[in-house]
Amino acid sequence: MNASVLEERAGPPLAMALAWLVLLTCICWAWLAFQGAQPEPVPAKLSGPVLHGPLPAPLRSGQLMLVFAMWTALYVALMLPAAVGAVAAVDRIARRRSLLGSGLAPWLFALGCLLAWTGFAAIVTLLYSTLHDAGMLDATLAVRHPAATGLVLVAAGAWQWTSSKHACLQYCRAPFPALLAGWGRGRLDALWQGAEHARTVLGCYWLIVLLPLAGGPGNPAIVAAVGFLLLAELRLRDSTLAACLAGLGMVAWGTRLLFP
Repeated sequence: MNASVLEERAGPPLAMALAWLVLLTCICWAWLAFQGAQPEPVPAKLSGPVLHGPLPAPLRSGQLMLVFAMWTALYVALMLPAAVGAVAAVDRIARRRSLLGSGLAPWLFALGCLLAWTGFAAIVTLLYSTLHDAGMLDATLAVRHPAATGLVLVAAGAWQWTSSKHACLQYCRAPFPALLAGWGRGRLDALWQGAEHARTVLGCYWLIVLLPLAGGPGNPAIVAAVGFLLLAELRLRDSTLAACLAGLGMVAWGTRLLFP
């Protein structure tokens, strides 16, 4: 694939897909900002009693669905920026190979990403529900024990130094070669490639995006810090250095919480 193909201008399908991604990202961030501005946590009955008091009532189905929507919106908003470059690559591949239904390729790819991230949000929702029912969440929906937050920070910081993290990060920054090498001619290839791309993104950031679980999904400082770190690793020229420095900071912060 020569340079002229890589520099090919985006066609209408790609423009529509990117506009949809931008719109959805804005909606998610607006929804999260609105939730964080509420005077009480949402849902209101999620706050638990003191550690030694009676356990809270289990979440009802409506509350559980609201929590699931909250985590889904959070993860979509955080990780969609990592899909924009891959959507552009999918559009180029489909149009250059003149695949049947190539106009749907970026849409199917984005759908595959959303399905994978929604599945991850479902897992986190179950974990969140377990913590709630055990009385381990405070009024801000954060885990009561600072040591739990410290453990997550140390684990996330250590992950920043691993070769697996760096390999996933390099793929997220330049997904075109891998997508091109693994592409077939089936109509649903874009869907499966989207799910695989989302899995790699999660492999890069899965411990980082668990930080709002420990610090509270309604904590704007934690959500903003996670979002900034994800964007910095995607956009900075020396992403490996940025990841390692962020890892050192998380290990230091987590150690402080573990040994105050």
